[in-house]
Amino acid sequence: MDWQPHIVVKVEHDSAVKTATTALRTFDKGFPGKKAVVHYIGTNAQARNTIQQWCGKGGHKMVQYLPSTRQSQIHYTLIRNSRVPLVFIRGTAVFYEDMTGYNTTKLFGGMLLPKRYTIKGDKTRINLGGIDKTVVFVADPLKINAKVNELSAYWNAKENNPESKHNKKWDAQWAVIDGVIYQQESGVLNLLYAWDKSLVSTFNKATSSKYEGVFAGNNYPDMVEWMEKNGEDTTIIMKYINAALNDDWDAIKGSKQAYLEDLQETIVSEWRKTWPGGVIPVYARDGDTLTTLVGMVYTTPGVSCFSQKQVACMVDLLNSGA
Repeated sequence: MDWQPHIVVKVEHDSAVKTATTALRTFDKGFPGKKAVVHYIGTNAQARNTIQQWCGKGGHKMVQYLPSTRQSQIHYTLIRNSRVPLVFIRGTAVFYEDMTGYNTTKLFGGMLLPKRYTIKGDKTRINLGGIDKTVVFVADPLKINAKVNELSAYWNAKENNPESKHNKKWDAQWAVIDGVIYQQESGVLNLLYAWDKSLVSTFNKATSSKYEGVFAGNNYPDMVEWMEKNGEDTTIIMKYINAALNDDWDAIKGSKQAYLEDLQETIVSEWRKTWPGGVIPVYARDGDTLTTLVGMVYTTPGVSCFSQKQVACMVDLLNSGA
């Protein structure tokens, strides 16, 4: 496919200009011979000059946006107005090999992030996971836009409808269920991923090895402050931030894997099983361990999906004789 690159750069601090623009300095390795459009969000003069110089030297184009503009908002606008394959690149990407040969039969392709607790040790807030926005290949914008319109018709989320102004298609979504806050990541691609995971192609090892990402590169001072406030270790994040500040690309290798490993203890585990005839066996529990079979739950065939909390409630009901 002939991919059209779009790089979104957002800079919130002078100290983050270099970490927020690593994609520019390594772009020729990832997309040799390609001309990109750089979408700059912000008013930082140093960042603007850096982008303008890069664009002028390489024949690329820059478009500037107000600081209030969202990356997912730009992505959605591009999808709505494009008929050719696109590749969305976050300014914090780092490229090592040519990615122009990527191909997929799905509507889009990218790296997936797991469903996880937002803060370690806090089980009241859950991020539903989805598509990492560092590099996303959008193979068929027309079909994606049609799918988004089809899905959003359920809640009439029209862009100019005053009644749905707080329910934008491209924005993040939240739901509060049984004392838990669930967040769906922003972006229409995450909207479609949450609806039908068969629409997306997951990067294989070969594709994933061709790039890395500088986590929180656009706002690392704020992220470090937030992590320290919540008692989280900043050693890993600062390791890759310092490497990006020094253009030490070899030292950034493995950053995606390190980030995923750091998420391991926050991943939400669920018991998901579809049983023939819609019958689910329910077991007694000892803490988080299932033990003796205590009953059966009958559900709609083929759609059974219970969280650990839901199963625990069913067990408690059965054990109480209700």
